[in-house]
Order: sequence, then structure tokens, then C-alpha cells
Amino acid sequence: MRYETGQHVFTAIALFLLLASCGPNPQAGGGIGGTGNTASVASGPITGFGSVFVSGYEYDTATTAMTVDGKPSGQSDLKKGMLVLVNATLTHNYGTNDPPQRTANRLLYEDTLEGVVQSVAQDGSSLIVLGQRVSITTATIIDATIPGQNVLNLVPGQSLVEISGFVTGDGIIVGTFVELKTIDPKTETPDYEVKGFIKNHDITRKTFEIGSLTVDYRDAELKDLQRQSSNIWNGLLVDVRGSQVSLESSSSYGARLTANRVKPEGLGSTDSEGTEVEGFVTQVLGPGDFFLGNVHIQTSAGTTFEGGTLNDILDGARLEMQGPLVGGIVNATKIEFEGEAELQANLATINSDDNTVTLIGLAGLVIQFDSKTALHGQGNPRRLTDLHRGDHLQIHGRLHGGNNVLAKEVERNDPTSNVQVQGLVMSTIDPFLVLFGSSIDTSSIPENGFLGRYGILERSAFFNSLSNGKQITLHGIVLGDTVTWSSASRPD
Repeated sequence: MRYETGQHVFTAIALFLLLASCGPNPQAGGGIGGTGNTASVASGPITGFGSVFVSGYEYDTATTAMTVDGKPSGQSDLKKGMLVLVNATLTHNYGTNDPPQRTANRLLYEDTLEGVVQSVAQDGSSLIVLGQRVSITTATIIDATIPGQNVLNLVPGQSLVEISGFVTGDGIIVGTFVELKTIDPKTETPDYEVKGFIKNHDITRKTFEIGSLTVDYRDAELKDLQRQSSNIWNGLLVDVRGSQVSLESSSSYGARLTANRVKPEGLGSTDSEGTEVEGFVTQVLGPGDFFLGNVHIQTSAGTTFEGGTLNDILDGARLEMQGPLVGGIVNATKIEFEGEAELQANLATINSDDNTVTLIGLAGLVIQFDSKTALHGQGNPRRLTDLHRGDHLQIHGRLHGGNNVLAKEVERNDPTSNVQVQGLVMSTIDPFLVLFGSSIDTSSIPENGFLGRYGILERSAFFNSLSNGKQITLHGIVLGDTVTWSSASRPD
């Protein structure tokens, strides 16, 4: 997705962050061995209860003021998978290695999408709601309000759902929580809501689009949008609420929403002492200058890297990042590469000079060994020179560049014709998939070889709902130096 006005476009994706909105403020007894408080903001999915866990961090909620969908609420109204915003106080024990104690002062939940289901993918991997495609993954929590906790039991045109999730592109949401809502049609009306990126803004008609949804905002409250020039609305991430929706034909899955309120989405601060963000690189502006989801990040000479280097920051790479937020830009102090790779294939060539190997049938893909690579298996190999052409290797590693995988563990076995590749999609145009920077032609895979969470998906459905960052597994047979691929599967 790109700004239509020439601005840089970025997409929100799976986003976990911890923002310290002011510097340390030691209290009485602070300093070395003492304590100090830091105001912070956290945004992420609820991962547990007792108190409340957000993205794995525990927050004491004994005195927390909670708001759910605009109404004062209690903890019983919260559920796992809901994306929440927490304003908190972090109490640090200086002079120790203990993590800070987190106390939530305010907690806010607003759904990402609420509307009537327009369609359900035949394998349950996605929904269309208000013109937005919602990916349902193995991590998506399906609430007990949905029969069988299975989205295949939702009824297009009838089921009203509330969805929490990450906006990852134009009309694309990765769902973290889905529940069925029931209202009394005699006394209640749905509170339609959608979060997404503005495109095709028409100042004269007072409309814009989000995915396949047209939003009419002529009578809406434009909360904080007045600060933004109407000429640069395209590309803004906004939250829209409305009470009237009209649906187009089922073939287009378009919709039109009359908005009551439109407000921009953001981090809530341009300066914070610390951030923690996990997501996929969505745009690279230059070396060390990129967007992770909707967060602008820059590296420096002091940035430390784990599992990769500066040159490995490429579109589609999955990273974890830490650092302070200054003037709306995160100055990364640490970047960790998260793109996991699983490969099984026969060894083609060995280059002892640069400690790399290639695999038969996977031309262009380079496997890099380093001092930390664990090598074991048949014949008890201990070094690269113990391997031979034809050895069948099982490789666990991490993307280390456009077409380079850094091997963390390698096991040698007897030669076999079986080939398996598992990783994150970097780009796709049917019939080609790009994994680890290498293009794979899936033309040989039959219709019943494309599999989803609930069985056969077929080619068109497989590719139509496939996007960057999705994990897939390919199986095939190697004959000579060519792989004939037999299946492609997705766990979501």
C-alpha cells in the first residue's frame, strides 16, 4: 500500500509495545538500591488473567479504571485476545535485576471491527466483515458465543460479530479475538466500527475508503482530524464508528458506512523513554531506516543485532525491536530477527571458504553456517567438511538476508527424495511464492494439494487469502536437480 499523495505508507501488523512516557522519577529512598516510578503506556492483546497480562506483561489492576467500548466496566468484561491500551506506572527496583512492577491506572478496550459477516472462507481461514478481510489463525481466540467456537458456524448476512486484531494492510486484519454479538432489534442498533487505512479520499463528496468499505463522513465528528490537512488523509490509520450500513452484492463484498465519528489511531505519544515492538518490516526507506508495522524505526552505530545484520532488514522480515521514541521515531537499541525457517533437502554443494551450502532443487537458496551452528546426525558430523553431496539435511534456521538462511541446527540423514520447506511468505503471485528470497513455482501442485486449517482449500482460495508474513509449508519430490512440488499447506 502506498500514500496516494506521495507520503510514505506503512501498515499496522501484529504490534506489541511498552512505552515509557516520561523519564525516571525516583521517589523517596530512590537511587542506587532504591525505587523509582515511570509512567508508561502499553498496547497489545490480553494474554492472561489473575491481574491482567498484556503481551505477556503482568499489570496489577486492583485500582484500575476500565472502559470497554466506551462504557465503564470491570475485569469480568475482558477476555483473552482483546487488544487493549493500558496507562500504567512502572516501579523500578534500582540496583537489582528484578523486572519493574506494573500497576495499571487506566485500561481501555475498543474493538477493531464490528459488523455483519459477509462471507466465511470454506476452510475457516478468513472472514469478510464491512469490506475487510479478517485472517483467522491458530492464535485467534474464538469466543464461546460462537457455536462450536468455529467460525464456519457463522451465518453470512446474519451473524453480527465483534473482532479485535491488528490492521496489517489495506482492508486486512489479523484477528486475535472474535465473538458473536446479540442485540434486540426492537431496542438496539449495532454500533458499527472499523479501523484501517484511508484511501481514495474525496474532499468534495466527503467520502473515503477502507478496504472495500466506503465511508461517508459528511455528518461525522472528526475527532483530531482537523489537525490533519484534508489533502494528506490518504494513508492515515483511523478508527471509524457509525450506525448505518448498506451492503453491496455478495460477489464484491463491498459496503457503505455512514460515520458518526472518525478519529486517527496512533501511539498516543511522540516521545517515550522505551518501546518494545514486534512485527513485520513493511517498508524500507534506506539502510537502517524502515517501518515495522506503522512504527518508524531508525538504527544507529550503537544498535545491537541478534540473528541477523543491518543488511537483513528487508520487506517481510519479522523483527523484535527495543529503543526510545523520540520525535515520533524509535531509535533502535536492539533488533532481534524472528523469521524461522525449517528445511529438509539433499545437499548440493559445499563452500568451505565462506561456510555455506546449497540444496538440490532449491537453486538460489544459501545456507550459512557459523560458530554457533549445531551439527549432528548420522556419522556424528562435527564440521562442515564432514558433509557430502547427497546427504539429506534437516535444517532449522533464521532468515539472514534476501536468499540466505543462517543455520542454527543441522541434522544429517540418509539421502531421500523428499523435500520440505517451511517459512514466512515474502511475496506471492499465483503460481509463484517467494520464501527466503527464492521464488518457488507451485504449478505442479494439484487442486487437492492446497491445504488449509480444515482440509483442502484449492489453489484460488489458497492464493486469494495469502499475504506477506503468512507461514506456509511446501512438500515435494526431487528428481535429478528439480523439485516437483506436491502440496502447500497453511496452519491458519
